[in-house]
Amino acid sequence: LRERQLREQRYAHLNGIKIHNQWRKIMRMAKVEELRREIEILSQNHEREVDRKDAIMQMLDRDLEEAEEQYSLAVRSHMLVVDNLLDLQYQRMRALEAEFAADLKALEDEFETERTEIVNAHTRQRKDMGDMIAAMEGEFADAEAELRQEYEAQREEIKNRNSEEYNVLKIQLEGIIEELEKSFELAHRAYLESTEHRTNTFRTLTKDDAKAALKIERQMRKLVRLQEALQHWRTKIATNGREWEERNRALRNEKEIMARHYAKLKSSMDAFRAGQAERLKQLSLASSGAMETLRGKLAVAENVLKLAELARKYETEQEKVLPFWNPAQAPKFSSYGLDPSSGSEVDEWDYLNCFFRRYNKALLDKTAIDKEKSRLERENADLRSILKQYLDGISVNDDVLNNPVNPLLVVN
Repeated sequence: LRERQLREQRYAHLNGIKIHNQWRKIMRMAKVEELRREIEILSQNHEREVDRKDAIMQMLDRDLEEAEEQYSLAVRSHMLVVDNLLDLQYQRMRALEAEFAADLKALEDEFETERTEIVNAHTRQRKDMGDMIAAMEGEFADAEAELRQEYEAQREEIKNRNSEEYNVLKIQLEGIIEELEKSFELAHRAYLESTEHRTNTFRTLTKDDAKAALKIERQMRKLVRLQEALQHWRTKIATNGREWEERNRALRNEKEIMARHYAKLKSSMDAFRAGQAERLKQLSLASSGAMETLRGKLAVAENVLKLAELARKYETEQEKVLPFWNPAQAPKFSSYGLDPSSGSEVDEWDYLNCFFRRYNKALLDKTAIDKEKSRLERENADLRSILKQYLDGISVNDDVLNNPVNPLLVVN
C-alpha cells in the first residue's frame, strides 16, 4: 500500500505537471493570440498616427513654402521701398547740389562783374588823374612862360627908365664928377694902391652875391610853386584816399559778410546732410526693427492659425456648428464697444470674453487630453509588462533563468 500510495502520488504529481504544462501551453496560445490582436491594434493606431503626422508635416511644408514666398515678397517690397527712398535722397542731393552750384555761379559772376567794374573805374580814374596832371603841368608851364615874359618886359621897362634917369643924372653930375675926378683920382690912386687886393675880392664877392641872390630868388619862387602844387595834390590825394578807403572798407565788409554767409550756408548744408543721413539711418533701423517685429507677429499669427487648423480637426460636429455658445444667449458687441441691443457702453474687461471662453474650452480639452494620455501611458506600461511576462514565459535566456519568478522553472 505504501508503495502504491507513493506510486500514485508520483503519478499524480507527474500528471499535475503535465496538466500544468498543457494548461500553460493553452494559456500561452490564448495570450499570444490576445497580444497579437493588441499588437495589430497598436500597429493600426501607429499607422494612423504616422499618416496624421505625415499630413501635418505636408501641411507645415506647404505653410513653410507660403511663408517663404511671403517673406521673399516682403523682402522685395522692402528693397523696392529702400530703393525708392535712396532714389529720392539722391534726387534731393542732386537738386541741392545743382542749387548750390547755381548760387555759387551767380556769386562768382556777380563778384567778377563788380571786380571788372572796380578795375575799370580804377583805370578810368588813373587815366583822368594822368590827364589832370598833364593839364596842370601844361598850365604851370604856360603860367611860368607868361610870368617870365612879364618879368622880362618889366625889367626892360625899368632898365629903360633907369637909363633915362641915369642919362639925366649923368648930364647933371658930369660937371660935378669932372670936378671931383681929379681929387678922387688922386685919392683913388692912393686908395687903390693901398686896397687893390680887397677891392678885387669885394667885386668878386659882390658878383657872386648877386648871382646867388638871383638864384635863391628863382629857387624860392620855384619852391613856392612846388609847395602850392604839393599842397594841392596832398589835399586831392587825401580826399581820394578817404573815398577809396571807404570803398575798400565797404568791399571788405561785403567780402566778410559773403564769407560768413558762405560759411553759414556750408555749415547749414553739412548739418542738413548729417541730419538727413541720420534720419535715413534711423529710418533704416526703424524699418529693420519693424520688419523684425512684423516677422515675429507673422510667425505668432501663423502659429495661431496652424494651431486653430489643427484644433478644428478635433472639434465635434456640435462645436463646428456652435463653436462657442448658444447664439440666443450670446451677447452682441459692436466694433465700437457698444451693445447694439441696449446701446450702452460695454465694459473694457468684457471685450475679450469670446476669446477667454474659447481659450478656457481649449485649456479644458488640453487637460482632458493630458489625462487621457496619462491613462493610455499607464495602460501601455501594463500591456508592455504583460507582454514581457509572456515573452519571458516562452523564451529561454540568461535573464529569464536568473529571474527568481521564472515561469519556466518547475520544482519537482
